[in-house]
Amino acid sequence: MAEPIITFLSDFGSSDWFVGVVHGVLHAIHPTAHVVDLSHEVPPGQVGRAAFVLEAAAPDFPPGTVHLVVVDPGVGTDRRAIAVSARGQHFVGPDNGVLEWALADPEAAVHQLTESRFFRAPVSRTFHGRDVFAPVAAHLAAGVPLHQIGARVGDPVRLPSTAPVHRDGEILGHVVFVDRFGNLLTNVTDQDLSDGFPMIPEGRIHVLAFEREIRGLSRSYGEAPVGTILALIGSSGRLEIAQVGGDASERLGLGEGDQVRVRIG
Repeated sequence: MAEPIITFLSDFGSSDWFVGVVHGVLHAIHPTAHVVDLSHEVPPGQVGRAAFVLEAAAPDFPPGTVHLVVVDPGVGTDRRAIAVSARGQHFVGPDNGVLEWALADPEAAVHQLTESRFFRAPVSRTFHGRDVFAPVAAHLAAGVPLHQIGARVGDPVRLPSTAPVHRDGEILGHVVFVDRFGNLLTNVTDQDLSDGFPMIPEGRIHVLAFEREIRGLSRSYGEAPVGTILALIGSSGRLEIAQVGGDASERLGLGEGDQVRVRIG
């Protein structure tokens, strides 16, 4: 039987020891677990950004994976710590909306982390990633049943919906993420396009961002000459705007939150 996978996503960065000691706690409890660092470059305290990264990454992991997410600006306050079983996986983190993708599963089971025997002692007021979340994630990976971690929760914190709006023959969306290449990932999915424009060829779908209109969807980043601005469905299943061989965000002056419109041309 394959050893379990624990993914780790945080806003800790890479210049301090925080990521390393969390790894140490995970392996102290479950020495043979495979720990995968999704990213530690989430801007400090940006819960929505971390929730997006989790949503983009988690579907590519097998059933039984435990996802540890520590973007926790409320650490040390009365915010709850939770674990969620959803979509065949486990998720551990603060109750601040960062686990939104898991919570969106109608069958999600949410439990508050209250059983201190599964924590690292003593528990710091400022480092629950090391002392609460990591130990619980390791115990879940080792087979501890979720219900032993704490009582069921019926009102977890949710993030506002970011679904695009269909209006007057257009899909109105916005940029939700800019990757390191400057590609603009939107909240418009391939399913949104199929539902909004059924049976419409990709060449007739136009994408508008500020004063730029992109006619047709491309199939890959390299399909056009260097410098071309194009739109395509990326690997995460979302509509992206990219510049061949360049940075679309910088070229177009677009960033997170900026509107994108999609229509038939």
